[in-house]
Amino acid sequence: MSFVMKNRLSEALLILVTSAILLTVLSFFPFHYSIFRSPDFLADLKPQKQLPVWEKSVLDTGIIDSAFIEPQKLLADSAIASFGDLGVFFESLYALNNQPQPIHIAYFGDSMIEGDLLTMDLRKSMQDRFGGQGLGYMPMTSSTAAFRSSISHHFNEDWTTYNFNNKPPDGTELGWSGYTFNASPGATAEYKKTKNQDAFKHIELFYKSNTPGTWEFNCNNHSQEIEFNASDSLMTLTLEDSVPFREMSLRLIEGTPSVMGLNFENGPGVYVDNYSFRGNSGIPQSNIPDATYRFVAENMTCRLVVLHYGLNIVAHEVGDYSWYMHAFRKTIRKIKGNFPNANIVIASVGDKSYKSGQHYHTEPDIPLFVGMQAKLAREEGVIFWNMYQAMGGYDTMKEWVETEEPRKAAKDYTHFSHAGAAKVASLFYSWLMKEYELFLEKKLKEIAKPGLLIQ
Repeated sequence: MSFVMKNRLSEALLILVTSAILLTVLSFFPFHYSIFRSPDFLADLKPQKQLPVWEKSVLDTGIIDSAFIEPQKLLADSAIASFGDLGVFFESLYALNNQPQPIHIAYFGDSMIEGDLLTMDLRKSMQDRFGGQGLGYMPMTSSTAAFRSSISHHFNEDWTTYNFNNKPPDGTELGWSGYTFNASPGATAEYKKTKNQDAFKHIELFYKSNTPGTWEFNCNNHSQEIEFNASDSLMTLTLEDSVPFREMSLRLIEGTPSVMGLNFENGPGVYVDNYSFRGNSGIPQSNIPDATYRFVAENMTCRLVVLHYGLNIVAHEVGDYSWYMHAFRKTIRKIKGNFPNANIVIASVGDKSYKSGQHYHTEPDIPLFVGMQAKLAREEGVIFWNMYQAMGGYDTMKEWVETEEPRKAAKDYTHFSHAGAAKVASLFYSWLMKEYELFLEKKLKEIAKPGLLIQ
């Protein structure tokens, strides 16, 4: 073989090898490569993440191209806003004119509502329209008492507080709030109304006790001794005076009761009970005894239960929350089984940011988690409200921290300020009332049907 022939074969071989290498490298690039996305040269070698059904269904529409738009961001801005039937709650609101009674909204949540944030503003809006004067549920001790602005609350150290993180001894059960307050003689709790709060008229104390005992109840510059009985089941003790009072205090004289809390309730109307528990995922709520839930459902006339959890579960790019979905399903079913005369709402997580480089953006798993919550609500036949979407969707938390005045969120890019909590409460109330107006339209049409007597 001549030298020329060998040289041409070598050149041909070099071209073939070079072309193979080039084609291999190009195969790592998507056909529709975007300058806004960084190429992942190892993508084809990595295990492919399985999209959840509710996210995959969005991608399967063909409306968007997942190579250009992250599916999490897409879901964030296009997820359903709400669904479900609020008929039981709305019927109770509608009946207030002819059958006046107290109606309670049991609002369970984590640190997003502690210190009566959100619930305080929701309560005011509901009471302005439907009546009611009072805070509803109040604990005996609280780590956020100094932070709460809806009431002045003080207590001494003669209480032993048990909760999900500090489990009680055998023989003592946690209350529906996740707390139980064991009093020893000398234990005191003081409550004083704030400037904009109505005077107290009627208070109920919920307790269990192995032995009888006596409380000293102080209000309107005088005191009275109130005895209570021993009981293995939950009991109610009424605290009231002949005239309204601006402040009150309790001091245990004798006995060792386990107290679940108080109910500040003044006449017919709507009361929003704040059941906050910092760090709670909502899963521990499934461990509360059925009898305890049934007691509060009946004695506080609960017609709406809100479950507002998830903030303590969402983490950065976890992706798979099926374990939480399975566990929280138990909580939903526990609530459904013990609050048969109430509607149940799952309020989704709100926006939450993480730091990407020098800037903050929506945590990628937030919309994924919202989708999971929506799917769970639909499967369990309860109501869903997309707080994330109501807030404004992608990068809302960033705006609330960096550009909104007054600032609506803390610099942790996670928790609301008072202004932010008030905003979310307004969004939730507006959603409820919009749905209520639709309910009224339907109700009035039914009343107007021939043969029906208009009341």
